[in-house]
Amino acid sequence: MQLDQITIALRPRPARQALDMGFALLHARAATVYAAWLALWLPLIAVAAALTAAMPDHAALWILLPWWFKPLLERAPLYVLSRQVFGEDVTWLQAVRAWPGQLGGGWVRMLTWWRPFMAGRGLYQPIWQLERARGEAAGRRRAVIGRDGAGRAAYMFGVACAHFEAVLQVGLLAFVGMFTSEDQFKILAYVMGQGNDSLAMQMLPLACYAVGGAIIGPMYIACCFTLYLNRRATLEAWDIELVLRQIHPPGERRTQSAAAWLLAPLAFAVAASLQAPPAQAADNGAGAPASQAANCASMPVLFPAERFPAHDAEQRALRDDVDQVYAGDDLRGYDCAPTWRLKGAKDQKQPVNRKDTPAWPLLAGILRAVLIASAIGACAWLLYRYRDRLLALLPRAAAPMAATEIAGLDIRAESLPADVTAQVRAQWERGERRNALALLYRATLSRLVQRHGLHLAQGATEGDCLRVAALAVKRKQFDDAGHAVMATVTQLWQEGAYAGRWPDSAAVTSACAAWDGRWRAPAGSAA
Repeated sequence: MQLDQITIALRPRPARQALDMGFALLHARAATVYAAWLALWLPLIAVAAALTAAMPDHAALWILLPWWFKPLLERAPLYVLSRQVFGEDVTWLQAVRAWPGQLGGGWVRMLTWWRPFMAGRGLYQPIWQLERARGEAAGRRRAVIGRDGAGRAAYMFGVACAHFEAVLQVGLLAFVGMFTSEDQFKILAYVMGQGNDSLAMQMLPLACYAVGGAIIGPMYIACCFTLYLNRRATLEAWDIELVLRQIHPPGERRTQSAAAWLLAPLAFAVAASLQAPPAQAADNGAGAPASQAANCASMPVLFPAERFPAHDAEQRALRDDVDQVYAGDDLRGYDCAPTWRLKGAKDQKQPVNRKDTPAWPLLAGILRAVLIASAIGACAWLLYRYRDRLLALLPRAAAPMAATEIAGLDIRAESLPADVTAQVRAQWERGERRNALALLYRATLSRLVQRHGLHLAQGATEGDCLRVAALAVKRKQFDDAGHAVMATVTQLWQEGAYAGRWPDSAAVTSACAAWDGRWRAPAGSAA
């Protein structure tokens, strides 16, 4: 894995941003990924269709065949993405040829107890396929990768993808139902595989499922893979390593070899001190009396099972003596004795004569309840009486600090030029379209935070910022005109930065004019 050749911007991101990055990764390599996916998906659909034609009475059962084996097919698109993200060009044909060799590890789990319930399996596929982890090592690796909300995010995203597939399938069935009569087509019957007796209509649910799986499958794989990369980047500080490699290129690292050799013994000593002692065979104390095991076979172990081996016969004899002392009745604290009783026999308690029982316990219980209730009432009254003084002792929550960075964009006021729109027009005329729209967008966010007091989170997306602004409009903290300008600038930025649909010069000029009319006034004004 060559981090120097990675083609995506690596930095620790929230889980939702890491999932969103998967769509951008898939958009850049959609042709190869979808070709590798369809090359395996369509033959599996064809097998299910053949079985449906041969045994039409079990048409609903054969739809489960492609659904069940889908986790194995996901490794071909993952093969393409995992290599192209590090700058290696891979064709779909190479991915299909390499697919059988990528099935090792985890496939039993994927096709058995994980299949119906593990919607977040895409996060753990790279552990078996890319890291080649197996057995207990793979289990520990899955536990590490799934921490800090990554496993929950992958699971929820898998559930969402399953719902998207269901919506596509039902939508296609409803679309076909628009051109048939009500007697010939009932959508619920076809969802359950109990539709018309004609072969074409029996194939319809399978065809709709094939279309939904063909569209959503690569999206699920790509997003879970970027979530995995984000988790690796967070755990292993890939972004810091990339910066260090840029600071110290390979030609300059030779000068540091002498210092590395000097620090190697120190690092070895620290690592040796942190290692845990290996588990040794337990010295069970052969000299313990035989009556101990006969008397009670379930005695608790007084010494841990993991003991270091005895150095000599004297130490072994001493251990046997200590075990015998602790096994005695004086220090054991209990006595195990076998008894005989009839099966089903229960202890018969003698009835208690209530007439001979004095009334003092009842009076004591009533008095205790009254005293406890009085104490609780007194405490409650004191808390209510001196509530103002007690509240004054509590620490005041500090006012939240204004955000300085949103999705990697610096929105500090000092990072912006004096004349924002003039700089935007100049960059646009020089052909720096992305920089121009980025400047206009982050200047808009800066005005929202600095002048209107909107609280935007560091990891907020464009949609999150729009929702916060809409809530501010409802609270009269922001006006509709400013929200309209923000929505226009956000749309220009999203279409250009993510979809590659750059606006024309007239749209940019109009947006700059609207921005000047809203926020060009000095910071102290009402705008």
